[in-house]
Amino acid sequence: MEALTSDRAYVAITLAGRKRSSSVALRDAVARVVDGDTKVVRSLRGVTVVREHDANADPRVEAENLRIRVGSEIADDLTAGVAGPKPGTAGAHFALMQSEHAVTLGRGLHGHGRTIHFDELGPFCFVLNQPAHEIEAFAQRLLGPLLEDSKYEELIDTLESYLRNNGSPNAVARQMFLHRNTVRHRLRRITRLSGADLEDADTRLGLQLAILGRRALARLAS
Repeated sequence: MEALTSDRAYVAITLAGRKRSSSVALRDAVARVVDGDTKVVRSLRGVTVVREHDANADPRVEAENLRIRVGSEIADDLTAGVAGPKPGTAGAHFALMQSEHAVTLGRGLHGHGRTIHFDELGPFCFVLNQPAHEIEAFAQRLLGPLLEDSKYEELIDTLESYLRNNGSPNAVARQMFLHRNTVRHRLRRITRLSGADLEDADTRLGLQLAILGRRALARLAS
């Protein structure tokens, strides 16, 4: 591949297999089917190709075609994560990171055997555009004591359900198979421990982003 330059845009595609086959075999298969102007990088997440963006090409279609072709080469049901186009050399590295996030979180959200663009990760896109240490610090600020002991994990699960269900204790009770009085008791404990005002819309949004960030980092670390 030609040297990355600041006046071009780049796309990154990360491939990961369902089988626990050798990443060397996956990399070799990718190298056989891509052209010489494509950079191939092996990482813990899979194998990533970084290439200059063709303005007439759809990165999702490119990624899907590559996923199918390489999967046929190694007889595996691959998942592809794609990101970009991103401008310049910094953009190429950013696209690589995002494509790895897309394949890792995408498999958890949507299952194996498909192509996921980073933009399809919904609110995860927002939290994953921040450095990991800032995500952790943000979660710590908002969730505070709820993160200090594993016994509070059920409170975090309850809080997440509450936020996803638009603040309805009855909906939380149905979703978690709990009595609504149990839900209300847990919500009071959450308020007491965290100091959060669950009636405030901005506070609820912040808490939801903190939980999403924490979930995303856990998936990426697994």
